[in-house]
Amino acid sequence: MHVLLRSAVPADLPGIVAIYNHAISTSVATFDLEPFSVAERSAWFASFDAARPLFVAERAGSVVGFAYYSDFREKAGYARTKEVTVYVAPSAQGAGVGRSLLDAVIEHARGAGVHVLMAALGGDNPASLALHTRAGFVAAGTWREVGRKFDAWVDVTLLQKIL
Repeated sequence: MHVLLRSAVPADLPGIVAIYNHAISTSVATFDLEPFSVAERSAWFASFDAARPLFVAERAGSVVGFAYYSDFREKAGYARTKEVTVYVAPSAQGAGVGRSLLDAVIEHARGAGVHVLMAALGGDNPASLALHTRAGFVAAGTWREVGRKFDAWVDVTLLQKIL
């Protein structure tokens, strides 16, 4: 599957929101419980820039995935540790889109002086675990029953990659 990786532009926001809303309604990849409108995600989208980019994967003119990194914690001592986020549309999963997006985030983070990238995987998510493991992330622990979704307690597995 040929995809174009690039920085997101405002016209991508509806596609990004659709992918994220699907994850909200069908998975424990996020602990958001209600879908977002494009307007509700506008301020979030505006927080990205060249120093902290939001990458998209585009296929045939449609957004099929997105990825970014954000602050791991707000305290100054964590400034060079970031948390990576990757979402791929169901129609593009298993085709290398997630890996391409994650590689782009890692490359940017390394160039920006990030020391550690963290990933927090909700629930039992073998595809995401495999994606991150192939990219060199290693287990950093599990937070037991810290999230609640679909009437069940959900664990979060932490992974990290020292750059």
